[in-house]
Amino acid sequence: HGIGTIAAAFYPKPVILRFSDFKTNEYANLIGGSYFEPEEENPMLGFRGSSRYYSKEYKKGFALECKAVKHVRDSMGLTNLKVMIPFARTVDEAKAVLKEMESNGLVRGENGLQVYAMCEIPSNVILADEFLDILDGFSIGSND
Repeated sequence: HGIGTIAAAFYPKPVILRFSDFKTNEYANLIGGSYFEPEEENPMLGFRGSSRYYSKEYKKGFALECKAVKHVRDSMGLTNLKVMIPFARTVDEAKAVLKEMESNGLVRGENGLQVYAMCEIPSNVILADEFLDILDGFSIGSND
């Protein structure tokens, strides 16, 4: 209901929800997290963001995120809620996320759903036109 509260507070203005983007070391630091997370040399470049959403290890977690968005948009009628995919390394990875979203009832364009991506790595800039063939836009963060 927290997502819905924020979307309602700004309705009908757009609210963009960035899907989860914890890194392996951040999940590992949660209670019990070390049992599930791999150790990585550089978690900033590892198993995070979009690569988690379609992986067998995390897709159930991503399904819960999609369920929450679907509830806010469909059940609560707050179609001003848009979504953002973090750390999509390739166009194919972004396509895999869109496919996973669809399998969880979130279809880009359906009922006005817009899907953005964070522009945070060089491939997002170099392949911007290709990304924008399948997405509605980018966001450039102050850290990127």
